[in-house]
Amino acid sequence: MASLTSLMASSLVFLMAVKSANAASGPTSHGTRDVALGPFTPFGCYVDGTNGRALSLKSYADDAMTVESCFAFCSKYQFFGVEYGRECFCGNTLDAPRGSGCTTPCAGNANETCGAASRLDVYVNTGYVDPKPAVVLGTTYLGCFVDQGPRVLPSNLLGADDLTAAKCKAHCAGYAVFGLEYGRECWCGNSFPTTKAPAEDCSFPCSGNSAEICGASSRINVWAVPATPSYVGDFLYFGCFADNGSQHTLTGEVYYNSAMTLDKCAAFCHNYPKFGVEYGSQCFCGSEVEQIPRPQAECGMACGGDALQLCGDANRLNIYSKPSNGEGENLSNANEFVYKACWTDDGAARSLTGLKYSSSEMTVGDCAIFCHGYHYFGVEFGSQCFCGDVLGGHEAAEEECEYLCEGDNTQWCGSANRLSVYEVYRPR
Repeated sequence: MASLTSLMASSLVFLMAVKSANAASGPTSHGTRDVALGPFTPFGCYVDGTNGRALSLKSYADDAMTVESCFAFCSKYQFFGVEYGRECFCGNTLDAPRGSGCTTPCAGNANETCGAASRLDVYVNTGYVDPKPAVVLGTTYLGCFVDQGPRVLPSNLLGADDLTAAKCKAHCAGYAVFGLEYGRECWCGNSFPTTKAPAEDCSFPCSGNSAEICGASSRINVWAVPATPSYVGDFLYFGCFADNGSQHTLTGEVYYNSAMTLDKCAAFCHNYPKFGVEYGSQCFCGSEVEQIPRPQAECGMACGGDALQLCGDANRLNIYSKPSNGEGENLSNANEFVYKACWTDDGAARSLTGLKYSSSEMTVGDCAIFCHGYHYFGVEFGSQCFCGDVLGGHEAAEEECEYLCEGDNTQWCGSANRLSVYEVYRPR
């Protein structure tokens, strides 16, 4: 029994000695994190707080802090650092001198170090790509703006952990302006913010795409969604058309202005039946357009003088036309069809997808005969006839369908990208 007691006592002394030695030595520097953590590798110990925070974009504190949890929080940034055992900081620039003494165990894993008081254990993403404001089709990027006090874009907030500029644009459909803030916030509005901020102030990567910028704290990246108003003065929107530098579509006078707007071009061309704007800064006047409209998406460049207006694109014209002096009408009925409404159309996504044909002698009655057996037909641009059983697009203002039929100048036959739509009569 004595020998057994002696053996147990010796073992206890040995275990206590091991425990004491482990406690004295503390955790190994970075513990298991001397190897890469995802794309991040250890970058060293740095002094914090000498000139503001060394990593200043995002931060949090946690009594269960580990290197891994800080990595997950900062995974979209170029640097992350752990400090004082329980603090995590993210940033895309490291503004601090080298230091030493990063020996404080992480609060959530004593086998790792998490800096010390005013000391950061820093990790760097060696494959980091500097995020930039996204290029979003059909928009104009306006820049980085201050957003403090009343919201500069006050409507329809969306907070999302998969936010991108394209997602925000879709969320703000129907608004003229949208913006991204704090990495995961999308805001909508109809007027421009006024206080510009330095571009570098907007530095948070988007939660849904780390290659895109999504503002920052009290900073918002803003885009405008330019559009084509139905009327500019006496001119009605006519459509998007191709242009050729060697043989222009509109052959009258020409005017260039880096601050072009639709109103400026309309005023310049007031003595002409039509005007067109191209490439953001060019204005053309003319009388006739002898071609079929292009899809509206091809005319997506904002005017140089108004980011909310569209001014064509390269070799593409947004054309406006004075309404015809002729007095047309929509027929109350054509065979089994009755008039429905003026309707939107787009060459890239037709509202009626059945049979179609064009004729320089088009009338509403001819199109009705051609589309017998379908539920809908529509006449467009004076000379085009479309049939279909399903009607896409949406209703437009009646005054947008005031192009006379080429075969009967008493009837309306839509206009550019506008259908005069008829549907089969269904007695109620």
